[in-house]
Parts: sequence; C-alpha cells; structure tokens
Amino acid sequence: MSVATAVGGGRAEPLAVDGGTPVRHHSRAWPRWPVPAAGAEHLLNEVLHRGRWAISGPGEGELFERRFAARFAEYTGARHCVPTDHGSSALVIALESLGLEQGAPVAVPALTWVACATAVFRAGLVPVLVDVDEHTGCLTPQTLPMDVFPAAILAVHWACAMADVPALTEFAEPRGAVVVEDAAQAPGALWQGRRAGSLGRLGCFSMHHAKALTCGEGGAVVTDDPVLAMRLEELRADSRRYRPESRPGMLDLTETASVMGSNFCLNEFGAALACAQLEVLDEQHTVRNRNYALLATLLAGTPEVRLLRHAPQQDGLALYEVPVVFDGLPRGTDIASVAEALTAELGFPVYPPRAPLHRSSLLRPGSKAALAPLAERFEVLHRDRSYPVAEYLSTHAVLLHHRAFLGTEEDMADLASAVAKVTAALRTRGQRRASDGRN
Repeated sequence: MSVATAVGGGRAEPLAVDGGTPVRHHSRAWPRWPVPAAGAEHLLNEVLHRGRWAISGPGEGELFERRFAARFAEYTGARHCVPTDHGSSALVIALESLGLEQGAPVAVPALTWVACATAVFRAGLVPVLVDVDEHTGCLTPQTLPMDVFPAAILAVHWACAMADVPALTEFAEPRGAVVVEDAAQAPGALWQGRRAGSLGRLGCFSMHHAKALTCGEGGAVVTDDPVLAMRLEELRADSRRYRPESRPGMLDLTETASVMGSNFCLNEFGAALACAQLEVLDEQHTVRNRNYALLATLLAGTPEVRLLRHAPQQDGLALYEVPVVFDGLPRGTDIASVAEALTAELGFPVYPPRAPLHRSSLLRPGSKAALAPLAERFEVLHRDRSYPVAEYLSTHAVLLHHRAFLGTEEDMADLASAVAKVTAALRTRGQRRASDGRN
C-alpha cells in the first residue's frame, strides 16, 4: 500500500503524491552531478591533441594514467596505485593477485552492489554472503559465518560509513585470510587519520559516473605491497608492466608476463579527468560533510528516523548515498512508496537500497555455463542462511545521493522538512491502523 493512499485525508498534512503542496517548489534546482573541475577541459583537450589516447599507444610526454596513479597513491597514503577501466575490474584483479585456489570462499556483505559478488566469480572464487551491522550497514567480525571461514574478506564501505578494517584484519590474519577493502563509495574517508583503501592488504575504488570521485567510468587498486603492485599491473594490461622510464615514441608497457592478464586499462581521457576531479575532491567533501552534520541536527527531533551511526574511529566522512532509516515504518508499508513520497516533496530522486544479494535478480551465476561448478557451490553454501539486518535496512531505508549535499543550508532544511512531513503521514497511518484494530 502506498503512503499517499494510506494517509490521505488524515491529520497529517496532505502529501504531494496525494495532491498536496510539495515542500520544495519545482522551480528550485538541486545541485547537478557530475561537476567538472576547473581545468578539466584543458586536460581533456591536451589528450585530444597530443595523439596519445591510451596507455598502449606510443607518444610524447607523461601518460595521464601514470600521473593519476602517482597522485592517487599519494592521496590515499598507499605506496602503489594501479588504475583500471572500471571499479569492477579493480575488484577482479585485486582478488586475482592474491593467488587463491579456484573456488576459495570470499566473504561479501549481503547489502551492496552486485559487482562485489560477480567480481568474485570472475576471479574464479565463490562469494559467501554475510549479514551486516545494523548501525553501519557494513560487515563485521561478528557477522562473519563460523561454518565457512573465507580465504578473503571484501570489506565494503557502505553509503557513508566505513567497515572496521583493522578489526577485520586482526580477526582474519591469524586464520590465514586476507582483507580487501572496497572503498568505491569512500574515497577520502578517514579511519583514525588513515584514508579508506589504505587499511587492508589491497584497496579498490570505482570512478563511476555517480561516485564522489568520477571520470565517467574508471577504477583503481592501491596497495603497499610492491610484489602485489607488479602483479596488478600485469593482470590489468595483458601481462605487461610499466617500463622503469618512459621513452619518447615507445610504449610505456613492457612484456614481463609473470602472470596472464587481461585488458582492464584506463584510457587517457578518463585518467586526465580523474586527475582534475581529484584536485577538488576534498573541497567537495568539506561542503558535503558540513551539510550532512546540519541534516543530522535537523532530523534529531524527528522520532523513529535515523541516519547511520559511524564508528568513533571514523574521523572523516565521504558521502556517497546517505541512508535515512525509518524505524517507525508501519507494517505493510512499502519503503518504495516512502521514497516516492519524498521524491514528490523534494523534486529530487530518493530511492531505496538495492535488494540484498541473496534475492537480487542480478546475481544469477547459474545463468553462465562456464560458472556452473562455482554456481553449484554458491547455491549449496547459501541454503538456509538468512540476512535479517540487510533485509531490514533494505526495506526501512531510503537513499539520498551525495549531490544533494553540495547544496545549501536551505536545501538541508527542505530535506528535513520532507522527512518530517512523510514521517507524520506514516505516524497517522499507524495510529489509524491501531484504532481500527481496537474497534
């Protein structure tokens, strides 16, 4: 049942989806995304006319791909960075670089984008879905299964909260497991002063269109391990690594071939754009985080609604999608209808989280014949498992994209007003149902 249908005509102010006046007039625009950094056009034009559009093309001057690798390694505090064409590719080569046996289990949070699990399959491994913490939406040592201990743990920083990678590492290493960070949603986030991605054995990033650091499509892996870094280079460039020095008119890649790789290289346009966008990332974080703190204050007086609770060790936020959790959602109310009601009030897309992976229509390894043995093991491993917290968050939260937080204090007031208005409507519905039950 929709929120509008349930509360229309009650004590709450009529919702916009039910013909009421929206909180925000349609003439007031929200911040756009992506926002090109100053200088981005100049760098793209340089690539366009320099005649070197890919890492595998000869040319003059430093590759933007190598320039971004150096700058992003410095930014994250890691010793090495290997860029890729997609965040999914970053996950694949990170897992491949570990040299795990085929079919080895890899822990993946049930509440995340499907690429986290499909990358595990692409690396010849089997994802083991794990429930998440109710306050952060991230997996923890306490949520890991004890009957199937994984060879690797994919610690995904979700929405705007960080997984406790040090605690996971302390738990995993004595058992011979490796922690890989998926920091796709958290470039620039801090855990006790250390950047996301630098806490695990490897850190993976996405620079997809929607991410806070974007070049349209791109990715990267960072690590402090020089052996893994060389292996990552070969895995993403058809068994080739960087030459020690660039030579005019020659390829920057040389055929070292210690491991068979694939072509997951970031092109020069994407690398140039990533260089430009990295320059403004922290400035944008400052604006987003200030507005996030304001929204948290404004929502503090709205009962049965909460934001994620970040661990005290997380001393720097990087927003991607900000969940607003409706703990007071009346039974039988679809969270999608709450998102629809908020969208109508704000003129800004509000949406629920994706379905947890155990019931995602996108995770169907059995649909690929080549994955049959891994798919069969995946099915056996997940019989009779449940994911109550992932289910709860996916059915009680809505998400706000980070672009909203590049706005003003007035924008945050609109967000809070819309949440309060819809919450009042939900409360009216709950009271009416309770009254009907008594009668």
